[in-house]
Amino acid sequence: MIQLWFVSRALGLVALLLLSGVIALGVLHNTSLTKRTDAAVPRFVLVALHRNLSLVAVVFTVLHVVTVVVTPYLRLRWFDTLVPGTAPYNTVPAALGVVASDLVIALVVTSVLRQRMSRRWWFVVHWSAYLCWPVAVAHAVANTSFRGATWWTLVVPLVATVVIVAALVYRHRDRRRTALPLGERGAVPEAAIRAAAEPATSSRAHSVQPLRIVRPREDGPAGRQARS
Repeated sequence: MIQLWFVSRALGLVALLLLSGVIALGVLHNTSLTKRTDAAVPRFVLVALHRNLSLVAVVFTVLHVVTVVVTPYLRLRWFDTLVPGTAPYNTVPAALGVVASDLVIALVVTSVLRQRMSRRWWFVVHWSAYLCWPVAVAHAVANTSFRGATWWTLVVPLVATVVIVAALVYRHRDRRRTALPLGERGAVPEAAIRAAAEPATSSRAHSVQPLRIVRPREDGPAGRQARS
């Protein structure tokens, strides 16, 4: 069905846009732009946005692959979406898409097993997302040229490329960015702790009143005799 084929292409293009947004957020992390937006958008909100966009991008990628296999217009086998170069036709663009989807699968599996992996190996696999993006863009462009170029299929890779290039240029020109070691990220400086504790200490000191000793009043005969 030709309609399902167009749905599959649309799902793939949406997945590419979402992946570009995820990469852009990762590139702009720990720059002056995110520091300026801390007052309006807290850091944990940006982290949650990054994770949720990644999850939605994976969902659209899975839907794209499933519709490609299901549609009778292409007649692909299920292992053609896992092994590069096994597609019966349009081999190079299909292989690029398979490589991109395999990288997405690796990211998902390592994210699930993050607690059982070393931090170093998890970061090595996680950085493969930056390799997944150009492969996905090449897959979209090559598929478009094979099936006939239309404006809506070419404009999406163009917009994705502009977004990523703009994010990379901004990060490169951001000279106020301070690169912190991984062990120091998220730590609160001691000067900030002292500055936050000083107002509470000073207000507590002003609120403390000197202690006065109050002697009990004696109304008995001994008390009256002592006062006289």
